[in-house]
Amino acid sequence: MEITPLDIRKQEFKKSFNGYDKHEVDSFLEMVAEQMESLVRENMAFQENSHEIEKQIDYYRKMEKTLQDTLTSAQRTTDDFRSNAAKEAEIILKNAALESDNIIQTAKKDVLTVKSDIKTLITMKNNFIARFRGLIEAYMKILDQEMNEHKLEMNEFNQVIKEPPENVMNLGALFNQFKKEEENYGEDKKHSGILRE
Repeated sequence: MEITPLDIRKQEFKKSFNGYDKHEVDSFLEMVAEQMESLVRENMAFQENSHEIEKQIDYYRKMEKTLQDTLTSAQRTTDDFRSNAAKEAEIILKNAALESDNIIQTAKKDVLTVKSDIKTLITMKNNFIARFRGLIEAYMKILDQEMNEHKLEMNEFNQVIKEPPENVMNLGALFNQFKKEEENYGEDKKHSGILRE
C-alpha cells in the first residue's frame, strides 16, 4: 500500500497510558509529511525530466538512424559511382586501345600501299627508259647505216664525176642503176622495219 503525505497527517494512533506525547508525534508526522511532499514533488519533477530526456533520447536515436541511413546510402552511392567510373574508364581504355590498333593497322597498310606504288613507278620508269633507249639506239643504227650508205654513194658519184666524159658510157644507164639501187635499199629498209616490229 502506498502512503501519501495526507495519510501521514490523518494517521491516528491509539491512546495508551504511558504513550507518546501527542503534540510531539503530530509535529513529527507533520515534518515527515512535509518532507514526503517535497520528495514526491522532486520525484514527479524527476519523472517529468526523465520523460523529456527519454523523448530527446528517442529523437536523437531517430536522428542517428536517419544519419546512419543517409551515410549508408551515401556510401552505397559513392561505391556505385566508383564502380561505374572504373567500368567506364575500362571501356574508354579498351576503345582507345582498339582505335589505336586500327589506326596503326591502317597506317601500316597505307605504308605498304605507298611502297608498292613507288616500286610500280620505279619499274614503269625503268621500262620507259629501257624502251626509249632501245628506240634511240635503233634510230642511231638506222642513221649510221644511212650515213654509211650515203658516203658510199657519194664516193661512187665523185668517182663518176672525176672520170672524163668519154669514159662515162651512158649517163642515163648510170642514173637508172642508182635509182634501182635506191629502190632496192628502200625495200630492204621496209623488210627490216617489219622484222623489227
